[in-house]
Amino acid sequence: MNSKNNRVEWAADQGVWLITETAGNPPRNLEDWAEEQTEMSSVSLVLSATNYATHWVSLPGVKGRHLNRALPFALEEVLIRDVSDYTVVPGGSLGGKHKAYVVESDLVDRLIELLAIHHLRLSVLYPETAGYAGSQIVRSKSGWIVSLEGVFEGWVPDAALPAVLEGVSDKVQGEELTISASSMDEGNLLKTTISSGYPDSFDSISVSTSRPETKENAISLLQGKAATAGREKKPAPWWTGIASFAAIFAVFACGFLIVDNHRTAEQIDMVSNSSQKLYKQWFPGESTSNYESRFRRKLRSEGDTSDSAGFDSLMGNVAAAWAGLDQSKGSISIQSIRYSERIGEFLIDIDAQQQSDLQAFKAAIEARGLTAEISSAKADKDIVKGRVKVGGAA
Repeated sequence: MNSKNNRVEWAADQGVWLITETAGNPPRNLEDWAEEQTEMSSVSLVLSATNYATHWVSLPGVKGRHLNRALPFALEEVLIRDVSDYTVVPGGSLGGKHKAYVVESDLVDRLIELLAIHHLRLSVLYPETAGYAGSQIVRSKSGWIVSLEGVFEGWVPDAALPAVLEGVSDKVQGEELTISASSMDEGNLLKTTISSGYPDSFDSISVSTSRPETKENAISLLQGKAATAGREKKPAPWWTGIASFAAIFAVFACGFLIVDNHRTAEQIDMVSNSSQKLYKQWFPGESTSNYESRFRRKLRSEGDTSDSAGFDSLMGNVAAAWAGLDQSKGSISIQSIRYSERIGEFLIDIDAQQQSDLQAFKAAIEARGLTAEISSAKADKDIVKGRVKVGGAA
């Protein structure tokens, strides 16, 4: 999927991811956009300049092959938190200085996880300012993106722009500046401010209301994360009744706790292979390396945080809610279950005879003290295909 010009932004004030598409439409919820995409697709996105920082640093004597390891140490003093909390990506060199893009690792991980829940794979995440060429100041929301090669690169609010111009005025002499504003009046006002306040800075200043000039961008903030990840396989239906679910769960849970004393070597191999396959179905996209320990941690996670429910508690309540429905007519058929460990949430795909059956399943879950939300529901021939999000206690 070619979506490399679609810009995503984490709106901290709203607590949601937003996406602005190339067509120039207003920002919309990324989850709504992801629901419309073809499942199992790879997407390339641009990260908003408001969600990362850019630094130019001098590293005399450091050779290019050592740059990846040297940059984090050079930035240690200017970062708010520990350097291990960030992903630092080299962005090129100019005039003896090296450019580094710095983004919170957790922010990127949350974006990858959100897309994975919707069966999308993030292949490339471009920094927005890396595509700008020359010296540019571009209007963006309630601030400006300032891109001055070798000097400064990033988003600044309106109130901070004078301080930035003051700091770079003696470093941009002889440069040609392009201002891209939302209107000519706005652009000319900024041009007058720069020309009168910093007359010895830029040689020339032009104003435009068109899209800024861009260059080819090969920098990704993923640092190889998506490049080494395997393509996610959509989980196939694996249980059609509470009895089969209980049997599979018992095999998986007991297989690693007591099998060493009660099973032969051949049986151990059989249980191990079945358990690994089931782990992939329950947790698509996760590594299966040392999956026995990973699953035990999920079982112990109940009560570790106040913001999410434990896996075993959620699964038990969902199973009980499903079993309590009238299944004489096969009104509800669970097709797949995916679990997000980070947010403690199930995403359940369901086939129902009618919309009211879907609502009944939601009500049964809520009756057990959990939160439930029907995130999608659409008619497909003689059934209703729905998706229900299930979280911890309301």
